[in-house]
Amino acid sequence: MQIFHRSTNALSRATIYGAVFVVAALFWAMAQIQRSPYITYAGVAKPQPVPFSHQHHVTGLGIDCRYCHTSVENF
Repeated sequence: MQIFHRSTNALSRATIYGAVFVVAALFWAMAQIQRSPYITYAGVAKPQPVPFSHQHHVTGLGIDCRYCHTSVENF
């Protein structure tokens, strides 16, 4: 004598496999959000904590702009 109908086995297997895929998709989504510019603040200019004189370093000390700024030749 069976307590549950036969289709219950298929339903429970589908539910378990579905849960595994849903959990994997949630972890993937959380990893993508964690690496996104929204969380990492990529591209957000931060205020300088100390006043910085480019004239002193370039003119006075002769330091090339490319020493600190990698994109100086693109401008």
